[in-house]
Amino acid sequence: METSKQLPKTIKLFKFARKEASLHGDYKIATMPRISEIARNTEDRVKVDLSFYLENDKTPCIKGIIDTKIILDCQRCLEAFPVELKINFNLAFVRYEDQAEELDSGFEVYVIGEEEDLDSIDLITDEILLSIPMAPSHDFDCNLKIDKEEIVEEIRKNPFDVLKNIKTTDFGKE
Repeated sequence: METSKQLPKTIKLFKFARKEASLHGDYKIATMPRISEIARNTEDRVKVDLSFYLENDKTPCIKGIIDTKIILDCQRCLEAFPVELKINFNLAFVRYEDQAEELDSGFEVYVIGEEEDLDSIDLITDEILLSIPMAPSHDFDCNLKIDKEEIVEEIRKNPFDVLKNIKTTDFGKE
């Protein structure tokens, strides 16, 4: 069993699965572009543990844990909204969709075709994005404060009011 302190940039699925590699990594959120776009705490860390193995002696799989805290914007009040994430996942990588039928339902299946290498940051980013709330917001104690004096009702004019001032003329009579 092979162990590493840092995840390689590229994951070689079949090679790592055959060796039953166990990889551990620690990344700054800033190194994950799609996460750093939405997170306020880009200097914080994401801890990752991945174990590779072959299921049914042929399907490369990854059992993993991602542990991090991401601070997002609350979609109601736009204040900080911290999200603690401890993501456990079990991924299976198949070349064709029909190969997934041989696996039990505990796997999240990825169809990779002939591709044997994965970008480690993309894999981790995908799992984080799948785990964060679609519209993050505080519970009922949201810090949204509405100042009633600032709410001004806009009185809209009817666009057809202009037509009231037009005099009726007899068209066609000269």
